[in-house]
Amino acid sequence: MFSSIGWGEIFFILVIGLIIIGPERLPGLIEDVRAAIYAAKKAINNAKKELDGELDAFEEFREPLNTVTQYAAMGPRRAMAKVLFDGDERFFDEFDPRKQLDDTPAVPAQPANPGPRPKPAGSTRVDATEKRGGDFSWADIT
Repeated sequence: MFSSIGWGEIFFILVIGLIIIGPERLPGLIEDVRAAIYAAKKAINNAKKELDGELDAFEEFREPLNTVTQYAAMGPRRAMAKVLFDGDERFFDEFDPRKQLDDTPAVPAQPANPGPRPKPAGSTRVDATEKRGGDFSWADIT
């Protein structure tokens, strides 16, 4: 309780108490303080026992609450693995999109704009946009 108070501080308090209270009343005051501390400890322990006795009715909820707390501390992946696969997370590793993308062979990149297409040799049709200079034409739709 007084682990942070050293002997020097205790001696200083006793000397100040001896000067202020006097040598004839100091022993009685020390006994009163000791009795008050003992009574406070006893009251706290009795309150703890009483609360523990009253909270025994809620003992049946303790285990489900602990389970909920464990699942809340886990991430969603680990919680699903624990519930569905008994904690085996290898199933999720098979469906990891990053690993699937790493495993796929590299496809050669195609240019985004391949350039103008060559016209077929037998085509005699004139493009409507070339004919009118870029205006709207029904030939664009049909």
